[in-house]
Amino acid sequence: MSYESHCLHCGEPLTGRQVRTCSPRCRKAIQRPPRPLQPCKLCGEPFQPVGPGRRSVCDYETEADDRCRDLQDDAEDAQAARTAALSAAECQGPNCGAPVPYKGRGRPQRFCSARCRTRCYRLTRLK
Repeated sequence: MSYESHCLHCGEPLTGRQVRTCSPRCRKAIQRPPRPLQPCKLCGEPFQPVGPGRRSVCDYETEADDRCRDLQDDAEDAQAARTAALSAAECQGPNCGAPVPYKGRGRPQRFCSARCRTRCYRLTRLK
């Protein structure tokens, strides 16, 4: 029986009683089947998804061609413009008009504080 001198998955040198892989993580990576190719949602080209995240576009550094990089840059600019527009919102409380901070996710807030929200509710309820 011949033994390997480096890990079959990551290439690290093996030490001690290690025979094929350097860790349980590398052993599992060799046993698990590769993920199927997915189409990029921007350019439509198939790519190999890697990593724990739910990536839906080609990797900017390694897999994306110039067209896909341009599309990713455009999408990032559009997201930044949307965030800037949402961060410029004003409080809808009566006689307030203070800027409402946008936290970057979900529906933007209508009021700058709980005090403004309560005041608006009480004014509309009494009418």
